[in-house]
Amino acid sequence: MKCQNCGHENESNSIYCEECGSRLSGSPSFGRSKSSKRKEGMSTTNKILIASIIILVIVLGVMVGFLLRSPTPTNNSTITNTTPVVEEKISLSNGFPVSKVPDLAQEIVKSGTDFNSITYSGVTLDKNQCLYLLSRGIVMINNGETGNIPIKDYEDPDNPYGTASSATITKNDYVDMAQRTYTWMDSYGISPNYIGITVSGEPDLSMDNMLSLYSKILAQYKSSGQLPETVTFP
Repeated sequence: MKCQNCGHENESNSIYCEECGSRLSGSPSFGRSKSSKRKEGMSTTNKILIASIIILVIVLGVMVGFLLRSPTPTNNSTITNTTPVVEEKISLSNGFPVSKVPDLAQEIVKSGTDFNSITYSGVTLDKNQCLYLLSRGIVMINNGETGNIPIKDYEDPDNPYGTASSATITKNDYVDMAQRTYTWMDSYGISPNYIGITVSGEPDLSMDNMLSLYSKILAQYKSSGQLPETVTFP
């Protein structure tokens, strides 16, 4: 192998010139150089592969994060209502639930109107309070209202009277009578002496007859779920 620097002939497998020490251009070192280039090329490929894997992991991480943030579909059939059910309580401070008024009316029908006071669900009510609860209960039920009726104290009528002994009263009439009854008691704090039937010529009802009439109406409502279209007194 001829040295390009000094022209000395060297062995074919020589790497350096035996004369001047220069690297021979045709020596195996060039083969090693090519091998190094191949190794360098392999190293670059590995770097690209690793970079691709890192990018793929990042993309997958972003996708998983997006899925975790997305709202999870809910099966409506498995939703349970955890709102606590509040029971209607009867007390002097809370009032009397209108839904319980028909039960009170039924108790009065059983016992009759000849009483000074009656105890229902632990609360003692006088006759005036019963009259107020029943009359207002009829109007609220007719209007589809719910809630508690306040329990207040009312005075006895100062000059009670009423001459009616029998009558057939329509729904419109007895609802109007009930409204006039509790409105009077709210305005004056006393039970009315009487209540007049709006039908011309009909006599007036005394307090006891009013209480009996309203009790009968609400007792029928309790059994049928509807206020009667007419009610016969007594």
